[in-house]
Amino acid sequence: MGRELSKAEWMIMNLCWEKGKSTARQIYEAAAEEREWEYQTVKTMLDRIVKKGFLKREKLGPLCLYQPCVKQKRIVSEAIESFFSTVMDDGLAPLFAHLAERRKLNEDEIASLKKLIDEHKREES
Repeated sequence: MGRELSKAEWMIMNLCWEKGKSTARQIYEAAAEEREWEYQTVKTMLDRIVKKGFLKREKLGPLCLYQPCVKQKRIVSEAIESFFSTVMDDGLAPLFAHLAERRKLNEDEIASLKKLIDEHKREES
């Protein structure tokens, strides 16, 4: 896609994915639980995200309805791939080492990582 979201725009997009088709006011009220933004700030961010191609805007009388036009899984995947290629130089090991050092992994997370590694080994064989 080539367009990246800022941290604030990610927050707005996550709310849009969660709520589905929504007005700017509905997104503003949901965002107000976490951030003290003005309504116009949220509206500006929504319009910016529309221009980037992640949301579509539909005019309904005086209201604008915003709806995601891309799947969350796809955009998250693209953001991760971009991070890996740009920051991690396509290496996974430093990321896993960082995560293991910064937070204690629970048994489910460890089992999940082991399963991924085992599946990867089988695919390479």
